Amino acid sequence: MRHSDNLNGTFTNPVIFADYPDTDIVRVGGDFYMVSSSFHHAPGIPVCHSRDLVNWRVIGHAYERLPGSNPAYSMQEGKVAYRGGSWAPCIRHRDGKFHIGFNTPDEGFFLCTSEQPEGPYDMIPFHQEFYDPGLFFDDDGRIYVFHAAVGICVTELASDARSVKSGPVPIYQTAYGYPFEGSHAYKLDGWYYVCVTARGYNGLQLCLRARHIHGPYEARVLSGDDLNYAGAGLHQGGFVELENGETWFFLFQDRDFIGRVPVLQPVHWTEGWPVFGDPENYMKAVVTGRKPSVVGSHPVVAPVAGDEFDTLQIGLQWEWSHNPDDSKWSLAERPGWLRIKASPAADFLHARNTLTQRIAGPASSAVTRLDVSGLEEGEVAGLAIANIPYAFIAVACIAGEIRVRMVNNGRMVAESAPVSGKEVFLQANADADGFARFFFGTDGKTFMALGEPFLMEFTVKTFLGNRFGLFCFHSGDGIKTGFADFDFLRREAMRPANLFSAFEWIRAVAYDGERGTDTQRPAAKQPGQFLVAIDDGDSLRFDQIDFAEGADRFAVRASSVMGGSIELRLDTPDGPLIGSCTVPDTGNREAWGGKFEEYTCDVKPVRGLHALHLRFCGAGLNLFRLDEFCFEKQAR
Repeated sequence: MRHSDNLNGTFTNPVIFADYPDTDIVRVGGDFYMVSSSFHHAPGIPVCHSRDLVNWRVIGHAYERLPGSNPAYSMQEGKVAYRGGSWAPCIRHRDGKFHIGFNTPDEGFFLCTSEQPEGPYDMIPFHQEFYDPGLFFDDDGRIYVFHAAVGICVTELASDARSVKSGPVPIYQTAYGYPFEGSHAYKLDGWYYVCVTARGYNGLQLCLRARHIHGPYEARVLSGDDLNYAGAGLHQGGFVELENGETWFFLFQDRDFIGRVPVLQPVHWTEGWPVFGDPENYMKAVVTGRKPSVVGSHPVVAPVAGDEFDTLQIGLQWEWSHNPDDSKWSLAERPGWLRIKASPAADFLHARNTLTQRIAGPASSAVTRLDVSGLEEGEVAGLAIANIPYAFIAVACIAGEIRVRMVNNGRMVAESAPVSGKEVFLQANADADGFARFFFGTDGKTFMALGEPFLMEFTVKTFLGNRFGLFCFHSGDGIKTGFADFDFLRREAMRPANLFSAFEWIRAVAYDGERGTDTQRPAAKQPGQFLVAIDDGDSLRFDQIDFAEGADRFAVRASSVMGGSIELRLDTPDGPLIGSCTVPDTGNREAWGGKFEEYTCDVKPVRGLHALHLRFCGAGLNLFRLDEFCFEKQAR
């Protein structure tokens, strides 16, 4: 688990390595506020705050419960609302008030207003759909919403922003591909700008501009770059101006099981267009770069965190799956513990009062201590990887015995022998390859694996990344009075995104900068990937490699095509050469095939923290593919 602030004046994308999709950002003075979609979760639409666009924390939500009377929002009548709820919100500030707009598939557009960014917000239903809305306040005081999927439209609101005045008016259609999503509207130097995305997962970021709000609009593709995650283009963003005049573009990128993660890029204004990317590297998106130029220094914070349940309020990092039944949970009945009371459910996906928080990338783990003494016959409580599909490790009370079971999307995979004692520790580890594994123990020190690896997925069944979830439910009819007490949910400590130990395998695609290479993922919608198209003269840069007390040997896993070598240089591209590792020509001429082999070489002893530059040398093109590397300290 990582944070994007590298503690040296730089940051590494994703700026939040967790599922905060469909973001919109507004600056008010020296403060930045961000909203994102939450779909079927409550409270909904997290409002995050930052002073530097890099370090974000959750300060509130646009609403406490999903709006409207839809029984599915509260899991009533056997109905559920996965992929329902709030989609693609927008946030603006005008005349001392914050305005958050969003659309739901069933109820249409809502506008929430508050004098405080954290809320509470007053909510106004419009009973009309504005798909992926972009709220815009014009200089003359008129208020508009940009929206629509097949073609972009603009609708004018009444002066009190409580009803529609006129529209919608179609303003743009294109051959870039549908749907259009995520409208963000601005006005600068007499130009109206509308930033939208097209093409979905491997999206294109587009920008439209016109001198009149109704057009005619001209369009430009700002980016189709996939950063360092193959086949997932940056998209669905807009821009924000700093107090000093700098402009930064915010977008998201689909990172599969993690979800859709926010990305930040510096803007270069070119002929009146907000262009982003590295002008010295074919306008490729910046992986690691300097932080935005804001006043002062700001502490490292992140919106993802564990919880000791030592207050009487649920932490803002948590959201319930659907509206909760507030009579069925408590932080007061046993101070220092979260109590979830069992409700009837056909299965996990229908279990009310499942409390969730986002998994963070590239890998995460969570552990909880569960007091099972309150469970009754037929009740199940535990720790889930919550999504569709889902998996969990849980304690079940069956025939008077307590057993631990692992369930994969409704199928019980494994069950332990009876467990004695009243406390069980449950752990879920989500690795960088997209698999979750489950463990349990009784002392918090020794854990045993249970079940099978679970392949986490991102699907349109929820439009969300995977989450950790705490739950308690019972199957069958009848009233149950049992409950589960959770002492904490603990997450591993976060580290700077680009700080690596030299003695652990470092994936080649985790570079801070590159020249000339490309990435490939052998399995679609899964995170495993490696570097390809490595030619003579191409290079990688890793800004912070900790060699500790010394390393003197290098190892790399590569798949040879034409063969070549890897020069290892410290600190700068032309810095001290500490070694050169040969990847021999094996005769394999399949550019994308071949087995990864380990190759090694001795290096000059190196200690401490350094930047590392890998320069690839050989006769021409397609030298080899590169997976990962590490250093060793040889025994002498």
